[in-house]
Amino acid sequence: MKVFCDLHHADLYYSLQLLFEKRFGWEMYRPIGLEWQQQGFWKIYDHPATANQFLGLNQAIVPPQDVHGNYLEGRDVLNANYRFEDGIYYVKDPAHQKIQRAITLDKFKEMKFDILISSIPDHIGPFNKLIGLYHPQAKHIFQVGNAWGHLPGVKNILSSTASFDVPPGINICFCHQEFDLDIFEYVPPPAHNIISSYVHYMQHPQILNQYRSLLPEFNITTYGAGMDQVLHGTQNVANQIKSSSWTWHYKPGGDGYGHSIHTSYACGRPALIWGSQYQGKLAADLFIHQQTCIDMSLNPPEINVQLIREWSQPEQHKLMCQNAYNRFKEVIDFNKEEIKIRKFIEGLI
Repeated sequence: MKVFCDLHHADLYYSLQLLFEKRFGWEMYRPIGLEWQQQGFWKIYDHPATANQFLGLNQAIVPPQDVHGNYLEGRDVLNANYRFEDGIYYVKDPAHQKIQRAITLDKFKEMKFDILISSIPDHIGPFNKLIGLYHPQAKHIFQVGNAWGHLPGVKNILSSTASFDVPPGINICFCHQEFDLDIFEYVPPPAHNIISSYVHYMQHPQILNQYRSLLPEFNITTYGAGMDQVLHGTQNVANQIKSSSWTWHYKPGGDGYGHSIHTSYACGRPALIWGSQYQGKLAADLFIHQQTCIDMSLNPPEINVQLIREWSQPEQHKLMCQNAYNRFKEVIDFNKEEIKIRKFIEGLI
């Protein structure tokens, strides 16, 4: 079986590789080459720099830039390292250090695909067109990783969000995006006063700065684009989570899925969260105030500071870390979800 999938989020794409390549033993491919954008089949963002970032083939020679003219680095340089063989680009994923099969539009037309997966709303129409023009035997899956709910134009939905209603006749499966539990693994906390955030371009950073001043004995660092430091590569992210004590996760609107919060709990690191941001969201199942997290939306800062200090006492903190890990295992079982997804695949419309 051959699967073709767009790439707009590295962790989402890797989760699908873990599913289709590692679990199912199939082959998965993604687009490469600017013809995809030029002919209207790639619409992540209408800017030449973004198209070059995701599709460009000369990135090892001319480093790609963002839309502001700044040079990209690390996991954002997607196509700099590859080998070319029999019309296929074997690209080394800078985030996960795994190989992705990538093909040009011309190569796509030559091959035979069983499944096409779009993962952003703007690709539903183009992928339907690709099927109609070149692969009429293929089935179209829309992967929902953000809180878009049901969108018209596709009858098969693989959703890693909280459940939502769909019209009759829609084949849908709700699951969690898989990640590598050999990397994001539980280890006892090495320290109890380290708070880390992994949200890119955090909204309202003054809230965190307020707690920095109220908790001077804590080491508080933000990681991600636009923040204190940038972590390159999934292994480095996992190492930082495991070396931390708490995950600060202030994110108005919550997450559709939320890799940072799920990987934190897989490592047994409780979060300082705002529960009101997660009403009706998938990750809400992980949060139990003063058991697996501290819900900062329930109390004023002075009470939250008291709770953080109390739960950062070594024995109390170890208990909450273990609780967070246990809750992750209660909520998520990738092996059981594989069975459910196989049934979904068997019923593709």
